[in-house]
Amino acid sequence: MKNLITIDLEDWFHICGVDDVLPPSKWSELESRVEANTLKILHLLRMFNVKATFFVLGCIAEGHPGLIEHICREGHEIASHGYGHRRLYEMTPRQFQADLKRSVDIITAITGEPVRGFRAPEWSIRDDSLWALDILAKQGFDYDSSMAPLPIIGNPRYPKTPHERSLDDGSLWEIPPLVGTIPLVNLPLGGGWGLRFFPYSLIRHTIRALNNAGHPALIFLHPREFDRHKPPVHLSFVKRFVISGGMASTEKRLKRLLTDFEFTAISDFLEKRKSHCK
Repeated sequence: MKNLITIDLEDWFHICGVDDVLPPSKWSELESRVEANTLKILHLLRMFNVKATFFVLGCIAEGHPGLIEHICREGHEIASHGYGHRRLYEMTPRQFQADLKRSVDIITAITGEPVRGFRAPEWSIRDDSLWALDILAKQGFDYDSSMAPLPIIGNPRYPKTPHERSLDDGSLWEIPPLVGTIPLVNLPLGGGWGLRFFPYSLIRHTIRALNNAGHPALIFLHPREFDRHKPPVHLSFVKRFVISGGMASTEKRLKRLLTDFEFTAISDFLEKRKSHCK
């Protein structure tokens, strides 16, 4: 069983809910650190001969086309993370369609390949933005990875394993992040602060249990998690913890995961799934 490794390709200042501190209108004035941090990730993936899915922000692809070309040359999948890093439930369907098209147009112009997958910033396809799934299916996407089976950012009742959803305009695979389950709550083990803080033994056990049941686990990372020297920002304690807490453990955790388990890109998983069903 190969698990799924994904990267949200965004810069250190692409943080939802902090427009008062890091407004999008000022992003162009901030130091970009995405290239150096992404190269660290690519080096680790190369060391372990692993192909990943990179969910690329359109504005990053627009400003760093050479980086996207580099990722493609290494054999990784390029998917969309939208253009402007906006939560979907803060957008109208028309705004989302425009944002999505802008990102896809930029990415395809660089790669020459169709974009098959999407992930919303901050896992923001939830109960009040499920309309986005129909838009993705209508636009010909094969899969989405935006519905977190977690409280606050998603819904704990969402399925915890990859599944195909029937929609008005076809079907769409949904690929959720790894979560652990204890009484009363699901735990965010697949990325962010959860991957950095929860005991590695718990993460490993949860992945093995999923694999034994015939399902892959999805891990997600951000380039900023490999950057210990990014500019300081005055965020709330909760935001600082979520974004930067335990960041020193990111590389170590990733190396352990790549040693203990096999990983691949989402598109590779879906292709193999389709071939097995024939």
